[in-house]
Amino acid sequence: MIEVLFALFVLSVGIGAVLLLMSSNIKNSNIAKYQVIASELAQEGVELVKNLKDNRDGDVASSKFTNDISGNDYRIDFDTTYDSGGNNFKGSNSVGIDKRLNLSAGNFYVHSAGSPTRFFRKIAVSITQDANFKKTANITSYVSWNGADIPNPCTVANKCTTVVSVLPDLK
Repeated sequence: MIEVLFALFVLSVGIGAVLLLMSSNIKNSNIAKYQVIASELAQEGVELVKNLKDNRDGDVASSKFTNDISGNDYRIDFDTTYDSGGNNFKGSNSVGIDKRLNLSAGNFYVHSAGSPTRFFRKIAVSITQDANFKKTANITSYVSWNGADIPNPCTVANKCTTVVSVLPDLK
């Protein structure tokens, strides 16, 4: 009888350890998934700003990119333009804008209508000029997956990631 109880005890400890390990692996897998998605969304933010810059510099009838933009609280989506109403990139530089990304019906992460996600994104752009009057744009894309706004400081421990890009020799 004692041997059977001891065997059941050993078996239950073993099964408990396996269940604990499995739940820990599932949790770590979700954390890794969120980190990958956030990294890609941050990279997408930088690429979208580069796209706006390229499109804006090609428009000779308007101001250049470097004259239009400098700030630290921009929103950007795949359909963002400089002047299309609610998607106005320059006009979104204001306090209290919603940085939450929603999942649209087409499975895109956007700031407009859709199912709310745990991801938040903001873009910071700073334009610097050297002694030779060459301008450089520093673009930083912040993405948080903490279910709240972008933390300060933005670190992986705070469930936040950043991507930084430099656009040298702007006109």
